[in-house]
Amino acid sequence: MATNIEELEEGRLASSSVKWTTHLLSLFVIAGLTAGAYATMTGHQIAYGISRQVPWGILTSSFAFFAITSTGLCLIAAISHAYGVTPLRPLGSRAVYLAIVTTVTAFMLLAFSVESPWLLIYYNAASPNLTSNIWWLSTLYGIMSGCLFLRFAFLVSGSQGLALTFGIIAAVTAVGANNNLGGLFTLASDPPIWFGVQLLVLFLASAVLSGTATVIIFTVLACKLRQQKIIGETHKALETAATLMALMIGIVLVVTIARFYTMFFSDTPDPGITAARALINGPLAVNFWGFEILTGLILPLALLLLTKTKSIWAMTLAACMAMVGAYVQRFDLVYSGQIVPKFSGWNDLPQYLHYFPSGAELIVVIGAFGLLGFGFLLGERFVGKLFRIY
Repeated sequence: MATNIEELEEGRLASSSVKWTTHLLSLFVIAGLTAGAYATMTGHQIAYGISRQVPWGILTSSFAFFAITSTGLCLIAAISHAYGVTPLRPLGSRAVYLAIVTTVTAFMLLAFSVESPWLLIYYNAASPNLTSNIWWLSTLYGIMSGCLFLRFAFLVSGSQGLALTFGIIAAVTAVGANNNLGGLFTLASDPPIWFGVQLLVLFLASAVLSGTATVIIFTVLACKLRQQKIIGETHKALETAATLMALMIGIVLVVTIARFYTMFFSDTPDPGITAARALINGPLAVNFWGFEILTGLILPLALLLLTKTKSIWAMTLAACMAMVGAYVQRFDLVYSGQIVPKFSGWNDLPQYLHYFPSGAELIVVIGAFGLLGFGFLLGERFVGKLFRIY
């Protein structure tokens, strides 16, 4: 395998500009790890902007963003390799690698969003609770990440059969982990805005949407780094991914409408309606209408339909907008479920609770995105030829 890895290195990506960018991103990662370690030692309610009323902040929503994206990438990789020659096949190996990077990033954010990450690891193995969503969530994502590492190792060594086997296992566990992440919200007894089976459909459609958008962005970026034209099978693969992304955008838009229709025209408790109004015409309205709906759904869908998913620049721009909308959607989902006070209606209680990320939280998030870029550049440089072989 060592010989194969040496053969897979892309010498042209050892330029000074790529090296300096990689070093800069590594500094972002170090800063994020430092801020997270500081918060763990001093206490989250001191270092973070969270409180007893709003215990989940931007780190939780960022974890959901990267975890859901890793699920989507895992599914894209499985589809591209599981059925022989498919239009998505040129994107498969890169999707596997990006799934690994996003999974590692998600675990980093999870570690810094809980008070005692080492106790989470210990009790997850020492006293498993089969009725706990969080136990299934961490366990299934752990299995998925292990299968992804093995799959990538077998791809490097040329063992296609074993790579396919572990890829299928990873895809199945990824769907289970994603459903448990959605179930963590859906099965919560409070607040009402998290009720409804639509949330599980939303999480799965969002996973495929984020996965296709991510693989489009980084494939185009990789070709730009190599100064290569996107033609032939790669162009066809990107067209297929863009078509799938447009389909998922449509599904997410329909599910979003269904969620709010159910919220306002069913027996939803008042706190749930109040939380929904926070998104429609309250403090989260700019996030919801400006980023979730317009930037994340309507504009990308219109751009893809107008260009018939043929234009590289259009699908790249649409993918970038969809990812921005997806990130804001995760934040709004987490925050809107906590924005209404538990004893809403009592005297001296505000209509909505306030939360704003602290500097430490923002640095951790920047470090997470830095880790994504750092991992991408390392992968393109040291195993870059693998992404063009299969």
